[in-house]
Amino acid sequence: MQFLWIIIAIVCLITGIHKTYYQSFSESYYFYIFTLVSVLMFLLRRYLKNNEKKIEN
Repeated sequence: MQFLWIIIAIVCLITGIHKTYYQSFSESYYFYIFTLVSVLMFLLRRYLKNNEKKIEN
């Protein structure tokens, strides 16, 4: 499940770059925001998963 966030981040980043290139940054900034949120969610889930494993041991 956590790798889904990385896939979403990559797709949003590519879409943001494409939209910035053909239109303007004001039309595509929300793709960059969602890329950042997706990466943060991936890191949070990975941290929580690793932390949970440490507690079990």
